[in-house]
Amino acid sequence: MTQVLSVKKKLTILFVLLCLLVLSSSRQAWADPQITGIQINQALGVQKDNHLNFVAGKSTAVRAFLNESVTVNDTQTLAVIKRTNEQIAVLAPKAYDSPTAVVDFLCPSLSACGNWAAGNYWFEVSVNGLKSNTDGIQYAFQERSEVRVLAMPVKANYNGTVTQVSDNKWKTMWQFTQRVYPLADDKLKWKIREEFDASSPKYNLETEDGTRSLWEALTSLMPAQCSTNPKADGCYDLIVGFISDRPNVYPNGKLQGFTYGRPTNIVVAKDEDAEATVAHEIAHVYGIGDTYAGGALRCNINPSPDGFVGSDWNNRDNSNFSCSAGKTAIEGISATLIPAAHYPYEVGGRGPLGNMACYMGSGGLQNQYWSSQETYDHLFNQLAPGLSTTSLRILAAPERHLYFAGFMRENGEILTEPWESFMDSVAINDSTGSIMVRAIDSSGTTLASKALQVQFYILSTPPEPIKKLDWAPFEGAIRFPSNTAKFQIVKDGAVLKEVSVSSNAPTVSNVTPIAAETIPGPYTVTWDAGDMDGDPLSYTIEYNPDITNSDSEWLVLINDLNDRQWNEDFGLLPGGSHARIRVKAGDGVLTTTAESAEFSVPLKSPEVFIEPFLYGNIFKAGTPLFLEAEVFDLQDEWLPDNRLQWTSNLTGSLGQGSTLV
Repeated sequence: MTQVLSVKKKLTILFVLLCLLVLSSSRQAWADPQITGIQINQALGVQKDNHLNFVAGKSTAVRAFLNESVTVNDTQTLAVIKRTNEQIAVLAPKAYDSPTAVVDFLCPSLSACGNWAAGNYWFEVSVNGLKSNTDGIQYAFQERSEVRVLAMPVKANYNGTVTQVSDNKWKTMWQFTQRVYPLADDKLKWKIREEFDASSPKYNLETEDGTRSLWEALTSLMPAQCSTNPKADGCYDLIVGFISDRPNVYPNGKLQGFTYGRPTNIVVAKDEDAEATVAHEIAHVYGIGDTYAGGALRCNINPSPDGFVGSDWNNRDNSNFSCSAGKTAIEGISATLIPAAHYPYEVGGRGPLGNMACYMGSGGLQNQYWSSQETYDHLFNQLAPGLSTTSLRILAAPERHLYFAGFMRENGEILTEPWESFMDSVAINDSTGSIMVRAIDSSGTTLASKALQVQFYILSTPPEPIKKLDWAPFEGAIRFPSNTAKFQIVKDGAVLKEVSVSSNAPTVSNVTPIAAETIPGPYTVTWDAGDMDGDPLSYTIEYNPDITNSDSEWLVLINDLNDRQWNEDFGLLPGGSHARIRVKAGDGVLTTTAESAEFSVPLKSPEVFIEPFLYGNIFKAGTPLFLEAEVFDLQDEWLPDNRLQWTSNLTGSLGQGSTLV
């Protein structure tokens, strides 16, 4: 009997042990690491309303989230990328020195991931042998249109003290915008121009007349045809002039920058957050409001923090306006908080970021700014291909238009710049309004009209509050029928200004050089001009480095010039063997054009900008290095990835592209 009980006890103990083993195994299986999600991130991991707005051609991170930290086994960890069922790339994980709950996968170069071309993508990640994929989720990478910016340093006058921008940092201040905008890596067209000489007392930045004159001069670098087609050759979404120091009052000025409206902004190059200022000002072009206290707030597009008071974007007279969308400010900065829970991420740079500030705010450091959900979402929609040109109506044959511009006071006083007539195939539709320009014939009959939107309250450069202008700018284009006798600016039926159409257009000829020659540096361009009506003439000088290339654009060198000569340093301009100068002579309405003979300007060498490492120059073996460089060529502008080759003095070729891991 004792023997039997002993056996039973042994069996019972064995059974209990087996149960404990099964329970332990089950608990262990439940506690094993699991992949809880896959995130595709180009700037934000969680987009507005959980949208999946992805941009074709933009550097992208694939991120695997786990329920606990693990030590990554590189041999069992990878990410597979497919586009339309075709495998595009297999990525190795980022190197980690310690256990991690998030594993990132980055393309060693844009081309290594098929340039993230447009299409539908599928992803599968493996972490230490565990697998997960994006079955059932469509990641559509879509084309977005480009943003074009003209940038140049300004030789500035501060009450007689003339300064120049001391370094070349302004040349690459587009990089932040490209990272935080829904733009492909090659779709921010940052055109670099030679220094603009504003050393004359006319441009004294310590006076209201001087700041307005500089804004006007830079704005005039935009060709007249941009008034009918903003995406035409030589047109820009923004013109940025970089000055060395803050005006008001130099050298300890308070003004971080200024504008009198689209398309030009003047930015202080040495300001620590100048890059964010560039992104800020471009965003205004697309209807995005400020998020700092005192700015122009647009609550339905990108709300500012609750409690911030500013002007209503849609009614600048209302300066006691605020939003109530539940947004909060980031501590210490006058800006909307971008919480870490939205997963802000700098691809090819710092990687995952913490709490950040919306770049539409003010008062932070450059490394604290990023894109909010609302700004990113709005820009993605605004940059849809063709959106800016869908309303254009193309004529069967070009017709004559008139570009007009000037400044207006609220009392109706008008200052006008020389206006310019031009031929264009883009039609201009008539419109009417309280303030408008109209073309009339000799009997007073209206032949064409164009309504004007004159904005006396302008968007200031942060942290300046909304400013009311004494002189508000206006510009536009109107049809120019052949029997037009005069143009009028009218307000509520009252004529504020009349500009008569002369009987004869100016003449212009003998633009130098008049024969083929090579011009390597300073050169004086001259021409002959006259006007049978005795009207005073003004001149616009343009340069094209290669008239045989349809992609080569005419560059406006100077506008509203009164002398019949212009000194230009061709050593600062793009080179070409088929260059020409074009002179436009205008009497205030009628314009005549003449060109020089073809001549040669020596080609310029590219300029290389290599980004410094963020965290020193000593790295643990096996740690991935993010190499980043941009190359600007005056002839070809920013060179594409396939023309950039990295080499090492130890191992030779490393790869190609502007960024390399």
